[in-house]
Formats: sequence, C-alpha cells, structure tokens
Amino acid sequence: MTSHHAHPCDEHFRRGPTRRRRSERGSGTIHMLTACLLLSTALAVAVLWAAVSTARHKLGAAADLTALSAAFSLAATPCVAAERTAAANDVTLTACTPTTEDVTVQVSVPLSLPFLPTRTLSTSARAGPDSSQAPS
Repeated sequence: MTSHHAHPCDEHFRRGPTRRRRSERGSGTIHMLTACLLLSTALAVAVLWAAVSTARHKLGAAADLTALSAAFSLAATPCVAAERTAAANDVTLTACTPTTEDVTVQVSVPLSLPFLPTRTLSTSARAGPDSSQAPS
C-alpha cells in the first residue's frame, strides 16, 4: 500500500481557483473606481479644452471682423463701426486705435467654465486698405 502525502498545492485545488485570500477582497472594486476616476478626469479635461478652443476661435474671428469693419469706415468713424460689429459678435471692444492707414482693435469675451473662476480672453487684430491695390 502506498501512502499519499498531502502536497501543498492540494489545498489550493480543494478550495478552488476562484477563492481569494482575504487581503485581495475588494481589490476589483478599487481598480474599477480608479479607472472611472481617470476616465472622468480625462473627459472633464477634454470638455474644458474644447470650450477654451472654441472661445478662442470665436474671439479671433470676431476681432478680424471688427477690425475689417473699422477699416471700411476709416475715413469716417472707425471705432463706432468697430463697436457695432463687436456687439453683433457678442464680444466687447476694449480698444480701438485708428491711424491714417489702418486700425487696430482689441476685443474680449468672458469665459465661464464649470467649477472654475470666470476668465477673460482677449485678442487684437489690425486691418487697413490693401496697399497692393492702391491707386498709382
């Protein structure tokens, strides 16, 4: 008769592979919560970046349009035309500097982001007559 000696792995196989040690309980929950937190943070950063990017593009376009409208009114009242165009584009005209050849404008817009203080974005643009088409 052969005697069977218990092998250390026999206990593991009797308990089954799905049984975990006490110290590992809940680790799946922690990993899932960490993954959700990382995903939520990445999503929030992406949304904030998109909001800032959209506001910057809108502000740049509004500055260009404001400067062009002021340049078309350079002989008369360029800053009045710039003020109207800025208001029509939902931005604030913060500076208007006409010269005899061109006009430089600065516009701003408040940027409200959730959970962050309101910031003001501003940019400037310059426009004037096309010198390549000046009368000779």
